[in-house]
Amino acid sequence: MLLKLVEYHWAEHIDDALLLLGRLDTKTVPLAGGTHLLGLQDNTIEAVVDLRDLDLAYITQDQRGIHLGAMATLQSLVDEPLLKEFASSLLSLAAQASSSSRLIRNSATVGGTLATGAASQADLLAALVALDAEVVVRSGSKTNVNLSGGTLERPGLALSGVVYKGKQERRIPIATLSLDRRPSELIIEVFIPHTTPGCGASLMRVGRTPTDTALLNAVALVEIAEGIYQRVRLVFGGINMEPIRLQALERQLEGQPIGDPLDSQRIFTALRLAMAEFRPPNDPRASSGFRRVSGLNLAYRALEEAAHIAQWRSTMSSDTL
Repeated sequence: MLLKLVEYHWAEHIDDALLLLGRLDTKTVPLAGGTHLLGLQDNTIEAVVDLRDLDLAYITQDQRGIHLGAMATLQSLVDEPLLKEFASSLLSLAAQASSSSRLIRNSATVGGTLATGAASQADLLAALVALDAEVVVRSGSKTNVNLSGGTLERPGLALSGVVYKGKQERRIPIATLSLDRRPSELIIEVFIPHTTPGCGASLMRVGRTPTDTALLNAVALVEIAEGIYQRVRLVFGGINMEPIRLQALERQLEGQPIGDPLDSQRIFTALRLAMAEFRPPNDPRASSGFRRVSGLNLAYRALEEAAHIAQWRSTMSSDTL
């Protein structure tokens, strides 16, 4: 419970929300779905800013890729037809796995899930890292401007120390969000670039129960064109751990021809060599050793499934052309 909460603000514009969140005299936090915030035992929070009226609950696409508004709910990701056709339904599956409760998914938002930290973003964050997603963040800014007195030809009034209020927006790779995002920045959108027609993806996870938060997951994304591995991503995630990409494996496979049929033994050999760089953290629910041992089999299954889907789709798209 937020026992020291004394202010509740319903923002109707992003700039209003940023102005409130930028205050230094009152600890103010954003309120998105509320599934995480309302369960906190944080007596330092004095004010919340409700973001529901900011028109950020969208899921759209353009020529560059897919745009997920920060206030889009996890259930909307599960139900969105656009995402069911995108990257083997990877985002829909990750959102579904993020919580076994539909009631929570109806409230929990994309921005809120990413902002709350590694405890709640296990499946969704790993999927977004595999998709090379970017996060758009915005913060309020103040700029001091000094104006000179002009010239004889163009006289003007000298002004010093004039403060202009504005906004600052930037893009952060999803893999470094926890390190690069500043406390005053508000997550506005998640952008995911389009994948190629020959793209396959897979999410494998292990938990104490099928509906429990993932102790460890493996997300694989494979793009194949003309019999060549064009892009390979393999990402490990799990509760209370930041996503870990096996870049050594990705480098080994990218640019290489695929087997006919798919060379599963080559994938397994490359994976075993790359697992040397996998150093997951310890957690009260799962030790680092458990995650390393489980990771090999989990990653192999995810890679094999993603590669088979990618090969099939690549073949189908070539036949269509």
